[in-house]
Amino acid sequence: MLLAWPWLLALGLLVGRGEAQSCTQAYGGPNLARGRPTMQSSPGASAGIGSSSRAVDGNCNGNWNSASCTHTDLVNSPWWSVDLGREYSISLVVVKSRQDCCGERIQGATIHVGRHMGDLSKSSVSCGTIADLREGSLSTIHCNGAVGRYITIAIPDRVGYLTLCEVEVYGTKALVKPA
Repeated sequence: MLLAWPWLLALGLLVGRGEAQSCTQAYGGPNLARGRPTMQSSPGASAGIGSSSRAVDGNCNGNWNSASCTHTDLVNSPWWSVDLGREYSISLVVVKSRQDCCGERIQGATIHVGRHMGDLSKSSVSCGTIADLREGSLSTIHCNGAVGRYITIAIPDRVGYLTLCEVEVYGTKALVKPA
């Protein structure tokens, strides 16, 4: 039995270092959303566990008990938003849904790029709608260079919960227009 411990330790070191990984690892450049300030339409279930910051913690585990998913209260038009800190030309947004249940909760969620937190106005750009309702799915929404500082995910005109387990944002610094 004592001989098994060194092998288990070696296996643990080979499997990983315990650091957060990208959900996709397929896109070049840094995840612009990771660790950035977030906000959501309501504090949600068990506010600390379902807090908005969980979607940008770098943990792609989609199980609720992993304490890595957001969760709003049951409200009309729930939304979640991240502040990227400056304007970027957004290429794409990747959204990891909850995998232990509730795939339908993300139905109709739209991705917006805007200049204000929670911006769903006509001044924001709607990149697309999440169509994959499978539990644990990764949805990639292309934003085709839409420029903005804030990414908002919302379920418009429906009473429901919004649960996100990870949000990754990829793009480049927006060019400053000369005055």
